[in-house]
Formats: sequence, C-alpha cells, structure tokens
Amino acid sequence: MAYRYRRFEDDLPYDERESVVPKVLGAILALLVLILVLGTVFALTVGKKKVGSEYRQVDPTPQQVVNMSARKGGKLSTYNSLGQLRPLTKAEGAGKDGAVLVVSPWFTYPEGDTPLFEEISQKDRLIKNVITEYFAGRTKSELLAMGEKNVKAELLNLVNDQLVLGKISAIYFDQYIFLQ
Repeated sequence: MAYRYRRFEDDLPYDERESVVPKVLGAILALLVLILVLGTVFALTVGKKKVGSEYRQVDPTPQQVVNMSARKGGKLSTYNSLGQLRPLTKAEGAGKDGAVLVVSPWFTYPEGDTPLFEEISQKDRLIKNVITEYFAGRTKSELLAMGEKNVKAELLNLVNDQLVLGKISAIYFDQYIFLQ
C-alpha cells in the first residue's frame, strides 16, 4: 500500500475552485485601488492649487547678482546690512492680531557709487522704518494677494523716494516668511 500525502486542499470544507469569496475579495481590493488612483488623479488635476504654489521662489544671493551683472556689463554692488526685520502686519479684523513677518531685505545699486552707498548707510534706520511701516499698513492676506514681486516693486519706489544721491536698482529678500 502506497502512502498518500495529505494535501492542504483536502482539509478545506469547500472546493476553492467553486467558491466566490476569493473572487469577491479580489474585486473589492481592485475597486479600492481604482478609487485611490482616480481620487489622486482628480485631486492633482482639478484641485484649486498647484503643487508647490505656496512656496516662494528663492531670490539669488548677493554674489550671484554681482556675478550676473558683471557678465551683462552693468556692474552692481549689493547693500545687505539691513539684517532681519520682523514687522507685524495689520490685523485682519477686529479682535485679531496681525501676523509676524520675517523679512531680510537687501538691494543692489551701481558699482562704484560711493556717495549713494554712504547715503544708504546713513539712512539705514530710515530705510528699515519705511519697510516696517509698509508691512504694518497691510494685512497678511493683502500681501499674499499682491505677490512678492509687486511688494518688491512698491518697496523699491518707497526706498528710492528717500534717497537723494542716487537710486537702488532692485530689492531682494533673503527671507520672506509669515509666522503664525
């Protein structure tokens, strides 16, 4: 008499080939995967915001700006002694506080313009005050709606209005972060 090995299938109370349970579980799993994939595709394509839209584009470093200007022929110098400012923005409404903004402005001016550099150095506090007052007069939502490019353009005009011996070329931010 030959010994017969027992198979696992012999112990099952039903015939696996005729059972619908594995088929139903497989269909449910496939449906869940399909829902996840379609939901992800829908959220990425139809969503209101693009991925990364809340992040600001980083400004070039002062050295990069100097190098780029040298290649273009119009050499620039940078003034980055203003440091980090922390103005409080205007409150959004009654009973609410404004947001703290961390901003580190710096700007460029024509290379070799020593009188302008000296004027900027002497008016350092005035320029800091102009920048701080600008942000204090606007709410966080107004500043976000304007966009960083428009904020820089307005600040450039305000700072240049304070200068007599020359004009700065552009304003940049090392930091531009709203704190909660």
